[in-house]
Amino acid sequence: MSPSRPLPTLIGVTENALRALLVRTLSLTSIPGYAAWVILNAMSTAAPADSWRETVADSLKASPAEIDATLAELRTIGLIGNEEALTPAGTAELAAARKAVSGATLPLIEGIDEAEQAAARRVLDAIRLRAEESLNA
Repeated sequence: MSPSRPLPTLIGVTENALRALLVRTLSLTSIPGYAAWVILNAMSTAAPADSWRETVADSLKASPAEIDATLAELRTIGLIGNEEALTPAGTAELAAARKAVSGATLPLIEGIDEAEQAAARRVLDAIRLRAEESLNA
């Protein structure tokens, strides 16, 4: 890779590769893609008073209609119930998917020391925050 390559370009192709790896890993489960993955994770970690929908909308930059369409799909396959909570099957599938995703992604950071990982987190968080500020302007 050329050192003169613009950082946003590098981030973009990295995001595409990571998304493709996640989608491929999820294809081995009954979770129907990235949006469903985000929703199931948000539901599973939300406190009762929390609005997981706001978290999901912000994370995915998705409309309520897009979220509702994914929820309908998750209901149809039995991963969530009508009360918008994970079913026992949804909980089990999410746990299995998390294990599979961890197995697919942990090797990506092997050999990268903690200081370099911390620097990458700081830089990526700063860029993400600036992008979100631009979206909200």
